[in-house]
Amino acid sequence: MKTCFDANILLEVLLRGRRKAEVAAAALVRAEQACISPLSAHLYVYFGQKEKHTLADLLEDIQSYKITDMGSPVLRWAITNRQDDDFEDALQVACAVLGDCKQFVTFDGKLAKNYGSLIDVTLLS
Repeated sequence: MKTCFDANILLEVLLRGRRKAEVAAAALVRAEQACISPLSAHLYVYFGQKEKHTLADLLEDIQSYKITDMGSPVLRWAITNRQDDDFEDALQVACAVLGDCKQFVTFDGKLAKNYGSLIDVTLLS
């Protein structure tokens, strides 16, 4: 099954001293086909470099995931289906839905509540 992971899952594994790193890592390992959006890839590289990881290592890491598309259809879906005022969440979910992902994994309870009727959202704790 194709599973899209929110940026917060990737960052939990990447950033030092995060208390949910093991939970996030286990979810990534269990996924049949792990996908991320270009937004997540950007955040992973941005925060990884702040943590002094090399760009080469970070880019190698993100290549182990399928990267969803993010173009005009995704933008239109996010505008149409946006919940509350969190456009970034709408874009993340749009990438998953239009990327044919069957599941979206996050630590964000608000995202899970807002978009659970549009895609199967797994809320990790």
